[in-house]
Amino acid sequence: MSSYPKIICAANLLEDNHSLGFQHKQEKGILVRYQGHVYAYVNRCPHRQKSLGDGPNFLDEDRLFIRCAQHQALFTMDSGSCITGPCSQKQLTSLAITEQDEQILLLGWPRQVDG
Repeated sequence: MSSYPKIICAANLLEDNHSLGFQHKQEKGILVRYQGHVYAYVNRCPHRQKSLGDGPNFLDEDRLFIRCAQHQALFTMDSGSCITGPCSQKQLTSLAITEQDEQILLLGWPRQVDG
């Protein structure tokens, strides 16, 4: 029996250009809303596989990019691609989600997150 989809939070908790951390079993993820769309990523920087931060805010000061608190690397919100920092040309591991019935739902988690 699958444990998916799993409710992460109410959709109205995540405003445009904001982020939110969440726990899934032993792992952590982040949600961002950008231009009305919700994106989800594993809370792990591809540089050294360290947490992007503890939240609640995972964005830079201008709320334009996801920022790694460890290395100050910046990632686009819509693709998770690193645009500056020590992990340039890498990207965050995306998570399958959907938004329905005023909820944000997690549809799965990668079995293994490779660095």
